[in-house]
Amino acid sequence: MEKNYLSNLTDIVYAAPLWVQEVICLDLKKHLESKIPGLSSQYDPDDIYPIYIPEITFKGKKELETHEHNLDFNIYKLLKGIDNGSRIIDITLNNFWSLEQTSTFLSQCIKSEFVKNPQSLIISASIFYLGNEIRLGEYVKRIDKINVEELDDILRKQKVYNESNPETKIKIGELLIQMGYVANKDIDKIINLKEEAKKRFIISNDFKLPAQNENVDYTELQQKIKKLTAENNLLKDKLRTIFNIQARKSQQ
Repeated sequence: MEKNYLSNLTDIVYAAPLWVQEVICLDLKKHLESKIPGLSSQYDPDDIYPIYIPEITFKGKKELETHEHNLDFNIYKLLKGIDNGSRIIDITLNNFWSLEQTSTFLSQCIKSEFVKNPQSLIISASIFYLGNEIRLGEYVKRIDKINVEELDDILRKQKVYNESNPETKIKIGELLIQMGYVANKDIDKIINLKEEAKKRFIISNDFKLPAQNENVDYTELQQKIKKLTAENNLLKDKLRTIFNIQARKSQQ
């Protein structure tokens, strides 16, 4: 069965990393809500990292203008996007980065006080976790699921268990679930996001769906391509002949 244009479009969406699909879903819900109020389900955009709009600081604006510290060029690209009021996903896609790369640059900017740390604990923790600044246990602590003492206790139990069972080591996520601090689905979500954040998603700027009444004669198109190819080869042969004649004259 031949695919229709809608199938082609959805295939592109399905091929995108989960962090892109999530934003497409949220943006579509918002659009539908504006057309048909009450249609979309409730969600809290304040805790959705890819649609977060970072805030540049005065120090960050100054660095963007002066390049005083001669930072990685990507840092300045990030700061420019933030200064323009762009969302994380827009900055990421416009620069052909992965979400992991964006998170790495953003965590550096937050630590350097070029960008304000998000008020949302989930978004802040996500930035540093996906940017490889912290590990899963610290992430869970930063979102207030556990405190410092509980994290230390978990790490201690993990160490004791793994030393006694080197062939079947336990991961900290498994311990967090077993001890009732987090739900299985929550751990699965952040771990999947961690893996998906490594992926890039690139859409050509000239991408468009063909119009419904667009009728392309592919046979005629192939004939034109063959004709242009033959003409191009003929031109190359003429140029080679000219160059060979000139080369022989210069040798005489």
